[in-house]
Amino acid sequence: MNEQASRQQPLASCVVLVDKPAGPTSFDIVRLARRGIRGRVGHAGTLDPFATGLLLVLMGQATRISDLLMELPKEYEVTVQFGAESSTADPTGEIVATGRRVEMTEVVEALGAFRGRIRQRVPMTSAVKVDGEPLYRRAHRGESVQTPEREVTVHHLEMLHFDAERQAARLVAVTGKGTYVRSLAEDIGRALGAGAYASSLRRTRVGRFQVADGVRPEDLGPERCFAGGPGVMSVGEALDFLPARILQGEEARLAANGNTLREASVGRFRAFADRGLLGVYEGDGGSARPVVVFSTPV
Repeated sequence: MNEQASRQQPLASCVVLVDKPAGPTSFDIVRLARRGIRGRVGHAGTLDPFATGLLLVLMGQATRISDLLMELPKEYEVTVQFGAESSTADPTGEIVATGRRVEMTEVVEALGAFRGRIRQRVPMTSAVKVDGEPLYRRAHRGESVQTPEREVTVHHLEMLHFDAERQAARLVAVTGKGTYVRSLAEDIGRALGAGAYASSLRRTRVGRFQVADGVRPEDLGPERCFAGGPGVMSVGEALDFLPARILQGEEARLAANGNTLREASVGRFRAFADRGLLGVYEGDGGSARPVVVFSTPV
C-alpha cells in the first residue's frame, strides 16, 4: 500500500449540507469531499456552475439514497432579467437585448400560467441524452436540435421584488423533480413577449434541509463527517421524512438481506433493527419490497 493510500480514512456514511458558491460545478464540490478518504461520494441534485446554494453531498452508503432525496421539493430564489435573451438561459451564454420592457402587474399575472403541472422543454445545456449523447456536448459544438418536452411541477411561484428600472424580478419558486428554473425564467419572458433569462439563481431549501445550515466547500472532508455537528446528518436522520418501523428477529434478518417483508402498511418506511438502519422499504398493504438496502446498518 502506498503512503497516500495509507493516510486515507474509511468513510462514514452521512449527508452533508453544502452552501455552493458560484463558479464550481457540483462535481467540483464532490471532488473536494473525496480528499483523503476511501469510499463513494456523490450528490443529490446538480446545481449549475453559475448557481449558488444548497447541495446535498452524500458520503459512503448515503450515495444509495440519492434518488429518494432528489424526489424532495426544492426552493429557489431566482432573478429574472427581462428585455434580453441568453443562449443558455443564464448569464454564461450569449446575451442579446430585445429592447422590450414589462410592467410589474404583467409579470405577476403571467406567473399564474406557470404554477402546477406545466410542460417544459429540456435546455440544450442539460445533461439529458438525445440519441445517446448529452445535449450539452452538442451545444458546445454549436449544434441545435429539438429537445424533448417534459411535464414538471411548480408547487409555488411568487414575486418577491420588481425593479422597474433594471427590468429585473426576484421570484421564489418551489419545484418538483426535473424542473429547470432557468428555463422557467426564459419561458416567462417569452410569454410576455419581452425575452428573459435567469441572471442569478440560489437554491435555498431541499425538503426540510435549509441552506442556512450548510457548510463551506473548503470545510468538506472526512473530519466533517466523523465529527458531525451542524450541516451533517446520519442517513437515518436525512430520511426522517419517512416513517420508521423497528424490526426484530426474523423480520430484521429478512430486511438485512433485502428480502420481502410481510404485513406491511402502504407506503415507504425506514426499516430499523438494533444495529441501525437496514434499508428503505415500500409496502402495498400486504407485503413490502426493498427500495434501498444497506450492505451494513447505518
